[in-house]
Amino acid sequence: MYKRTSLRSTLTIAALSMLVACSHNHEHPGKAPETADKKPTNRLAVPPEVVANLGITFEQATRGKVGAWISVPGELYVPGTHRWNLRAPARGRLTAVALRWKTVEAGEVIAELMSPKLRQAQQDLFAAHSLQAHAKEELEAAHARLAEGEAQLQAARELASASLERLEHLRKLNKGTNTFVAKELLESQRQHAEAGRAALEAAVQRDALREAVRGKDLLRTQARLRVDGHMDAFSILSGRTRKELLTGQEGSEAWKTLESIIVRAPAGGTVVDVPVSRGETVDEDDPLALILDPSELRFRGWLPEGDLRSLRSDATVRVELPGGIAPIATRLLGPMPVADSATRRVQVEAAVPNPGKTLPQGLSATARIRVKESAGEEVLLPEDCVVTDGLEMIVFRRDPGDAGFVIRTPVELGLRGAGNVEVLSGVLAGDLVVQKGIYQLKRTGLGKPPKGGHFHFDGTWHPKH
Repeated sequence: MYKRTSLRSTLTIAALSMLVACSHNHEHPGKAPETADKKPTNRLAVPPEVVANLGITFEQATRGKVGAWISVPGELYVPGTHRWNLRAPARGRLTAVALRWKTVEAGEVIAELMSPKLRQAQQDLFAAHSLQAHAKEELEAAHARLAEGEAQLQAARELASASLERLEHLRKLNKGTNTFVAKELLESQRQHAEAGRAALEAAVQRDALREAVRGKDLLRTQARLRVDGHMDAFSILSGRTRKELLTGQEGSEAWKTLESIIVRAPAGGTVVDVPVSRGETVDEDDPLALILDPSELRFRGWLPEGDLRSLRSDATVRVELPGGIAPIATRLLGPMPVADSATRRVQVEAAVPNPGKTLPQGLSATARIRVKESAGEEVLLPEDCVVTDGLEMIVFRRDPGDAGFVIRTPVELGLRGAGNVEVLSGVLAGDLVVQKGIYQLKRTGLGKPPKGGHFHFDGTWHPKH
């Protein structure tokens, strides 16, 4: 296989050489072949078949800053905010459970089980409803007695008022020293005193009835709260919402006829672990399923404690992944307040967006954390776009006027960092340069300026004066 690949590369390079040579060695009218003009050029023809055979790829030059970076090996994991470990709400027998690797939506049933605790919860709720109904009846009766007490008090007050009027009338008549009137006056005074005492007793009784109403109202409120509490507990246990439990006509609500407990997915994700099987008896709090939502991952790594001073929160991070996956730009969340006393390392983390959910938990990764950066912006290229040719550092820049050609271009380099290098001259931001295939183009030996001259930026060759 290696020999076959080498042979194909050699033939492709030879073909590339012939393409360039043919463009300059054809016969010209009126000239002998051996005297034909051979102008030097730094332009190499790269037609589509050559690009395909050599596997040539292009990278665009950008503008930015190069800094000092440190590398931290680590892995990707799903944070706790996107991880749900579902457990059995009660002891019972499983009648259904979701399959591993199933993608589920929020609210979807993951497991179902039969449990005697459900019956006990129904009995408790029945008792709470009965107590509430009894408290309601007693409150209504207390209000009726209070209304009667108010009516009696009003009648007693009216009687006391009437007896007072009669007493005042008799007092006026008694000024004539009538013996008969004097006897009536004494009787009226007695009646008025009895009416006043009856009014006072009615008022005391009315106040006692008011206090009884307040007590019954408190008991009814407590009974209602007890029903709400039992309903909430029943909802959590059964896996149904209050609305679902109260569906149906009064007296035949759904909660009275439930036969099983269900466990729902709290959010969308993938069931990655199911340690139980259908028909198995589980205890309360036993694990049933693990759901992960990998739409957001975290990079987690450790670095020597000596590098702690160079880190800062919100530093720029490039997370590099295996398999040719494009690096992910993010920010440092740490350093975390966690250190390993045995290895003397400090934990660092960074959020890694994963909207397509293509990156799995546990994938190895390397985070490059920027700890310094250059003062000004320069043209930047990936380091593997630049190759050494003799004493020169060169790139093969795509001809902006003809995509079928690349131009061998010497460059002057500056700082390096995180796989990028500053290009101080020779390439402008936005230029496309060869990345993969650069060594094959270099091996052709084409595009070098002949001795005694140099190429200008436009590709023309000029001899030294």
